[in-house]
Amino acid sequence: MAKAWMPGAERIDGGPAHTVKGAGAPRAVWTVTGSDPGVWSAAEEARRLIQEGRTTHLVWNPVSGRVVQLLAATRRAGMALGGTAIFGRHLDHGDEGRVCLVVAVVGTRERPFTDGPMTGLSTLLEWLDSWGVSRTWPAGPPGRTGVGGGATVEAAVRCWSRGGHFGHDQVPGSVAHAPGPVSVGRLLSGGGSGASGGQGAPPFPKGSVRPRSHQEPQPSVTI
Repeated sequence: MAKAWMPGAERIDGGPAHTVKGAGAPRAVWTVTGSDPGVWSAAEEARRLIQEGRTTHLVWNPVSGRVVQLLAATRRAGMALGGTAIFGRHLDHGDEGRVCLVVAVVGTRERPFTDGPMTGLSTLLEWLDSWGVSRTWPAGPPGRTGVGGGATVEAAVRCWSRGGHFGHDQVPGSVAHAPGPVSVGRLLSGGGSGASGGQGAPPFPKGSVRPRSHQEPQPSVTI
């Protein structure tokens, strides 16, 4: 049975958010915080996202394995995902699907988090599985440039309608650049060999720091 709160995750109240009432395929959207997982904890980044009004469902530090949950699975994330206009009506894609679960990984798009340790990933994926999010990545590997990961809006919408896992940059109408060129095979395999081989080295050198400003641009254009 699906649980609104991920078992074992720390809870930090992400504030008010409305309930998603959409129908259709469940989805998970992956993004990154723009910070060093060896320096910044999941809890610290969760609080920052709350302060900035960009709440996600989960914040995960792949080095420590710590997961913080800000919102129940049935609530809508506060982070802007993307939207398109069809027949004169604006569609906010964060409101679509039975659930649209957003995972913020403590890391940067320049250093793909799948190149390093992904402690606790299996448990996180199992929770997403319980909500019916299929272990597929319809839009192909993320990290490409352009609206919806470099695809046309029509192609991005078709991929989105299938449900499964997506990068933030692959949401139709998104202008985000996260999560970067992560290994889809290694991520969906739960951190195993996947498509990129075995465990890599930690993605940040010792003593690296979070950039002063690393907010993703907010969607401002509809098609």
